Amino acid sequence: MIGLIKSLHRTFKRGRHLRAGRVRLSPYRLAIESACGGPVRFAGGSGGGHDYIFCVTRGPCPVAMLRIANPDYVPDGTPLADRLNGPRIRLTPRERIARERRLCAAGCAQGLAPQPLWLAENGEAFLNAYVDGLRLFDWVQRGALPLWDAIELAARHANRFHAVVGEAHMDLSLFNVIADASLARLTFIDFELAPSPALTLAESRLFDFLNLVEMAYKFMSRADRAAAPQRLGRLLSEIVPADVRAAPAARLTAKLPRLAGDPALGGLLSLPLISSPSTGACLEP
Repeated sequence: MIGLIKSLHRTFKRGRHLRAGRVRLSPYRLAIESACGGPVRFAGGSGGGHDYIFCVTRGPCPVAMLRIANPDYVPDGTPLADRLNGPRIRLTPRERIARERRLCAAGCAQGLAPQPLWLAENGEAFLNAYVDGLRLFDWVQRGALPLWDAIELAARHANRFHAVVGEAHMDLSLFNVIADASLARLTFIDFELAPSPALTLAESRLFDFLNLVEMAYKFMSRADRAAAPQRLGRLLSEIVPADVRAAPAARLTAKLPRLAGDPALGGLLSLPLISSPSTGACLEP
């Protein structure tokens, strides 16, 4: 019964959020139709955090995703101290849109991020090309690959993303990666959070890898959690680059409560020396 009540509450909130977003569509419709080549329709999209997300369709086919910044979430002028959230910083509306566009522009040529299509003159709305596929977590749910294999696949592509884009994602999870049916093409989405100015680039990149596991932790089966020390150790030693592995995790753990609170995994966060569960040795950065 409690689960049903929570589900109904979430549905009500999503509906209210979507209605609030539709009110803001009209000033952008003509420009969006020009960018998309003709008349379009808007359907509520998933993801996007506190902003308004719409799937833009022409006829039966989705062609783009639209993000309209929610001006009430972290309003312009919010002091920096009030926007810091552990290793991350919450961005103001125009900052969120600007980061979305910047990272999409940097990663789209390699297929690592959606292609930008249009940016509103006021900097408060952004349109990118639709990416065909499913969220990587959905492929796991469909049995296409095991959870830990999905985590490792996303982590390997995150290395490419970091190298090409030059920035960390800062909200990396299996929900923010779109994969095609072959699982060969992975596209990263939803860049509305940024690293705290206090972090080094290596620390912010390390957070991506750890957050990827953190966000999958609550969905792990008993077998997945039993394998976690070995699989996390392998990810850190074989996939995470040495310079990133050498970064301290101390400033990251405030947003990694599941990993830090697991007795079998918390010790692996005591970087830069990482104890390997498979060998018992220390992995020198």
